[in-house]
Formats: sequence, structure tokens, C-alpha cells
Amino acid sequence: MKADESLMELLKRRILNSYRWQEDIIKPFSKEMGISQETLEKILIKRLDMSSLEALHPRLESSKFRCIRDKIHADLQICWLSDVMNIISPKDADAIKNKIAKEVIEGKNYEDAIKDGKKELIEYLMR
Repeated sequence: MKADESLMELLKRRILNSYRWQEDIIKPFSKEMGISQETLEKILIKRLDMSSLEALHPRLESSKFRCIRDKIHADLQICWLSDVMNIISPKDADAIKNKIAKEVIEGKNYEDAIKDGKKELIEYLMR
């Protein structure tokens, strides 16, 4: 049983040590969480089975847009403007978030995109 566990850990480490995993997941997540890359790798090895590890990277890529949109929603206070005060429609709120998220995905600096988004949001509210 011990040999099987060692082999499984080795296989998981090979996945985690791939360039794409390191660049797309390990480095950014460990930095964001304030832990070492090794600690994050240990967590993933412990918590995820092989099929989850193999399927996780594409899911993270596809969720990036949604996560950025959620962050924009909070950073631009759209939760208050749309969800609470109803001074911006959900459709218009989505259009603003989608536009900014697309710019970020395409390489624009997030802080610059938020600054420009605030200007656009104020223009929208002043109409």
C-alpha cells in the first residue's frame, strides 16, 4: 500500500510541476494566499485525486473570466448600484463587467481597467 501511495504522489507531482500548472496555478495562487509554492503543492496532493488534478487546469482557465467579473462587481460597487439601489439595470451592469473583464483577459492591467471602468460607470449614471 505504501508503494502505491508513493507512486500516486509522484504522478501528482509530475502534473503539478508542469510549466502550465506552475505558471497558471501554483505561482499565482501561492502568492495570493501568502504561502510557499511547496505548501500549496502539498495541499493539492493531499486534497485532490488524479482525475481532479487532470481536470482542474482547464476548469480554472474557463473560470478566470467569471472570477474577474465577480471582482469587478465588488470593486465598482455594482452590488450597491444594481442589486440594492437599482439605479443600473442588471443587463447594463453585466455589459460593463463583461467589457472590463474582456480587457483584463486580453492583457490590460486590472487597476487601469477598473479606473477606466469607474469613469464609464459615472458617465452611465450621469446620463
